[in-house]
Amino acid sequence: MSHPKTQTARAAGTLAAAAVLAAGLAASSASPVLAGPRHAAAPTAGFQALGEMPGAVSTDVDGISGDGSTIAGYGTLCFSGPGGTCTSSNTVQAFRWTPAGGYQLLGSPGRSDFYGAGAVSYDGSVIVGEHPLPNQFAAFRWTAATGMTQLPMNIAAAVTPDGAMVAGGDNWQKTSGQAGTFGAFPGFADQTQAQGLAGTAQAPVAVGAAIKGSDAFGATFHAFRWTPAAGLQDLGVLPGGDQSIAIAISADEKVVVGEAQVSGLWHAFRWTAATGMADLGTLGGAESAAFAASGDGSVIVGASLTSGSTGSSVAFRWTAKTGMQDLQTLVKPPRELIVQSATGVSQDGTVITGNGFNTKAGVDEPWRAVLPLP
Repeated sequence: MSHPKTQTARAAGTLAAAAVLAAGLAASSASPVLAGPRHAAAPTAGFQALGEMPGAVSTDVDGISGDGSTIAGYGTLCFSGPGGTCTSSNTVQAFRWTPAGGYQLLGSPGRSDFYGAGAVSYDGSVIVGEHPLPNQFAAFRWTAATGMTQLPMNIAAAVTPDGAMVAGGDNWQKTSGQAGTFGAFPGFADQTQAQGLAGTAQAPVAVGAAIKGSDAFGATFHAFRWTPAAGLQDLGVLPGGDQSIAIAISADEKVVVGEAQVSGLWHAFRWTAATGMADLGTLGGAESAAFAASGDGSVIVGASLTSGSTGSSVAFRWTAKTGMQDLQTLVKPPRELIVQSATGVSQDGTVITGNGFNTKAGVDEPWRAVLPLP
């Protein structure tokens, strides 16, 4: 299934050349692993369609901060066509959204056929992503004080919760000026796609995928978990498959989620050191993918095809108690909004964001849901 969190599709089940957004939104040593005390009152359930970013014809979110306060993403800008109609283009602009302030545009518009990777620090004060330039990649790091500053790397797919380390593709960069690469599995080409970060800039844990073989379609990839001391740890594959991609890691660094092949199809997975890689199944369709996990990995969100799907996915929430559930049955979205994917979840597991399709307007529209734990 096409990955909802990037603007380039993965063809024939191979990893796209550009990194997928990872929601490695975890607490730093100064932040709790779970937002709020365990005895706090359950939040009131609610659903909000976010509408379009100002000036945009289509809007997509990439992820949410660990404390649930800030959503980040991109909007495709609107230009006047014949008769004053609003048409899409390849000009995009990054944004942050908060319940109190709504949309805030970040930097100037960028023009490119690709954009899409990005992430948010624990408290929402740092956002990273790509500010596309003509015919090239250009990663950025944003804060309210500095605005959008360009990074010396092509892709920014993940950020540590303290906002001090950014990762994407083969590279990582720290605000201290330190930089490096993730390396490769022994004996294989150095092509790594970092997708998520946990820990701190001083003690980071990254996840993603790297080349670990080949098939008739080209290179094949295995999910990895990386630390500076141990390097790449191969997380393996599911039975009947030869590829896997890690997309996010929980704040406590114990749970990794993503997607892996099963008989040529892709299924969402949950990995721990104790259980290895476990298939989370689907909502009755052929494929699924997990995009984010709560602070302790007990809540996982993503997208799945259903038995009635014709190629369009629906968002899911997974817990050990409930299994995989269609998110549309748990919340009350507007009738015209199809909730297609869940791309981020707060550390306490109660605030979820993702992308949908507004059938009345004919455009992509993001959403935010507050959903008590089962």
